[in-house]
Amino acid sequence: MKIRGVAHRGYPVKLPENTLSSFQAAIDLSFTHLELDVHLSKDGVTVLMHDFAIDRMTDGQGLIRDYTLEELKRFRVKEIETIPTLEEAMKLLKGNISVLIELKQTGDRYPGLEEAVLDVIRRTDTLDQSRIISFDHFSIARTRELDPNIELGMICGGSMPYVFPFMKEIRCTYLGVHKQFMTPKYAEMIAEHGIESGPWPIDSIEDMELIAKNYPTSLITTDNLELWADFYRKHPELHIS
Repeated sequence: MKIRGVAHRGYPVKLPENTLSSFQAAIDLSFTHLELDVHLSKDGVTVLMHDFAIDRMTDGQGLIRDYTLEELKRFRVKEIETIPTLEEAMKLLKGNISVLIELKQTGDRYPGLEEAVLDVIRRTDTLDQSRIISFDHFSIARTRELDPNIELGMICGGSMPYVFPFMKEIRCTYLGVHKQFMTPKYAEMIAEHGIESGPWPIDSIEDMELIAKNYPTSLITTDNLELWADFYRKHPELHIS
């Protein structure tokens, strides 16, 4: 059975986040979707990590944008892996799982990030399984200007009942909402506009029970893959086509 849900940065409860081994674990557990985070190196290569700095996840220090790819590859992620490129990840994920590619854009931090990500998607022939998302909604609008066909999504830390005309304008069909802001009223508004809701993070049994009761058609994001997989199998109301 496919497990409908988004594996957040792979499987960070058991393996280093945003690494190829973590992504493979999500594939092995039959998740339908995976989320990863993209930055630009100093020499313009798309690389994966959540933070803007490498300090938390590697044996190095400093900002990603201050290192070339060759320099970044010298650091070890939790002593076992190297920082992957988006291209390496998409080659692994191709044909196996839908991918939510989060642009870690903030204003003008990474000039050309949108173009670079689209280039990788085209070169790896993974357009049909990719959706680009971001907290930076200007970045999502720029992505639409660059490509008329790519699936788009927006993420928000709060509730935004005024955002739907903008989403319709740029043909954005996914809205990631922090779980504390998801209410039945907001979920109804999202559904009325033909948008897929994505509550996050859903990591405890209590969160999962709330989803099953109130938002069974939503596409949840979780760090706790095996817990959600077991819960999902036991709750047929979550099994939508």
